[in-house]
Amino acid sequence: MNFLRIVFLLFFSLPALACDLCGSYMGITPYDNQSQLTLLHRYRVFNGYRNYQQSSRFLIPGAYKTMHDPSIIAGDSTTEIKNHSSKDYETYKVIELRGKYFLHLRWEMNFILPVQQIKTKYDEDRNINSGMADPSLFLGYHIIKRLSGFAIKQRMIIGGGIKLPLGVSNKKNSEDQRMQLLNQNGTGSFDHFYYINYMVSKKWWGVNTNCIFKFNGTNKFNERYANSYNQVLSLFVKLEIKDLSIYPSVFMNYEYCKGLYLNKNLVKGTNVNVLLVGPSIDVNYKGFVLNTSYQFNGYERVSSQSLSNAGRFVIGLTYNFNQNKYLIKNKD
Repeated sequence: MNFLRIVFLLFFSLPALACDLCGSYMGITPYDNQSQLTLLHRYRVFNGYRNYQQSSRFLIPGAYKTMHDPSIIAGDSTTEIKNHSSKDYETYKVIELRGKYFLHLRWEMNFILPVQQIKTKYDEDRNINSGMADPSLFLGYHIIKRLSGFAIKQRMIIGGGIKLPLGVSNKKNSEDQRMQLLNQNGTGSFDHFYYINYMVSKKWWGVNTNCIFKFNGTNKFNERYANSYNQVLSLFVKLEIKDLSIYPSVFMNYEYCKGLYLNKNLVKGTNVNVLLVGPSIDVNYKGFVLNTSYQFNGYERVSSQSLSNAGRFVIGLTYNFNQNKYLIKNKD
């Protein structure tokens, strides 16, 4: 048993959250009747043109996207990038306030309030856009809840929610032209998504998977992101040192979206088809959880003129608090 633990730890030490638009994945730490508040920071980078045999860099001077297309789209006009420099990049930083509250022993309500900063550089054209992104509100129901006192712990949650168009989606550039949707902090559309989360663990190891389907609406500029799919699989172990619980894990995160539609026409180069993999660790101490993860590009199908995914880094701090009373009385 000790040998297997050592093998797992060595594996996880080699050089993670869900879809940036969906965002309903809340970590692998098993919880039971615990509401929570989380402050989360996400950083993602796109760099390097695949068609020019350029390697991607995660840390770029001056950087630290919404999508992968290097074109500048304003209405129906398109300006193509000419130099395809290895110094071009798209990055975004997001700070989120997340919350979870149990309305009932099996019903949980969640919210996500994000603020986003997008930085881009194409040739000599640089842009920074900061502002409130679209918040999300969703409900989850615990179909299976076999945690405390069970030899094999299981939890299955199904849920759904909406993304509200409260983020800024009509910012203009220095020439008083509306910036492309790909660089706006909000989408301007009502979207809805549905998810299922399943966790099974025994003693010191476990598996967690999360699947999200997102259906996007059309904004007043006749722009629409195609529906998207996101799948996360996490293999984790649990280590305990007195009051300290440590959950090292490895993430596999698949994201798919056909791209952006403008006037019902698909914009070339805006597709997402990527598998991200990497290590993660949750550290739990007396109700506080520190989570950090890094994901790099395991597989990507990208347009020849588009920037490649260089990676994602996530760090968050969560406070959990037990609930003994609920707004909806338990009849189980």
